[in-house]
Amino acid sequence: MDRSWHDSLFFITKAVGIFSFKFKITFIIKGLTMISLTSVEKSFPDNQVLRDISFDIQRGERVSLTGPGGCGKTLILKILLGLVKADRGDVYLYDQDMTTASASEKEAVMKKTGMAFQQGGLFDFMSVRENIEFAMKHMTDYSPEYMLKRCQQLLEGVRLAKTENMYPHELSGGMKRRVGIARALCTDPVIALFDEPTSGLDPVTSTIILNMIQDLAGKEGHDKTLLIATSNVEIAVRFAERVIVLNEGTVVADGLWRDLLLNGPEWVRHFLGVRFIGLDLEYARELKLPEEFIRQHWNF
Repeated sequence: MDRSWHDSLFFITKAVGIFSFKFKITFIIKGLTMISLTSVEKSFPDNQVLRDISFDIQRGERVSLTGPGGCGKTLILKILLGLVKADRGDVYLYDQDMTTASASEKEAVMKKTGMAFQQGGLFDFMSVRENIEFAMKHMTDYSPEYMLKRCQQLLEGVRLAKTENMYPHELSGGMKRRVGIARALCTDPVIALFDEPTSGLDPVTSTIILNMIQDLAGKEGHDKTLLIATSNVEIAVRFAERVIVLNEGTVVADGLWRDLLLNGPEWVRHFLGVRFIGLDLEYARELKLPEEFIRQHWNF
């Protein structure tokens, strides 16, 4: 082979290799990104609620979306699910553009997505078992026998094994939340969203619910993508290492909570830190607060 042919072949091989590498990386990134919002905005009459919301969440990530009440957390979840249409911006769940999705495309997305609403969001006229099986009947091809088995397994997982024939009005607030969690995970979703799962509950019940979400999701598989929206900073940092902080309808911080607690913008440091100052020192260390933060705010 003469020199010119050798050089040409080398150039072609190198070019193909670079193209293949770029294509592979692009494919992997596309396959890993489960949730993506870019420059999303939403207004209602005389009130712009969301401003330039942008963030991505990858497959298998656990992320907390936190901020003061009324800052737009629940609205973001509704936009992700296609329940509310953004005024502008890009919204992707899996690789589906939710701003242009047809009814059938939204249905296909919902079959892979679990959602636990505030207060549980249960149908009052259905029993606990019927509430859970309702999701499986409409989103899976599970057999009746398997649906019953899965319902019982999930209720055992949330410590409500004897409630399958009870109705929502017979349940406490915490019990309703736990049934909602079971329903959110009953279809074995790839993505699960939780809206204020511990709001208004006492600390003990909140801890039980948070642990159950983590335990059930862990048993279901490590590739599940979990997003929790909560105004409770303590719940946010116990649930996930990564937090996205909202204020007045915009993302003001996105990162590892310990880094933001020490080095984030002043408002973010105050919002995250004020909840922890004054805690029992042993509990502060149990939460794995940074030692630098502990030295600043605890007297030894």
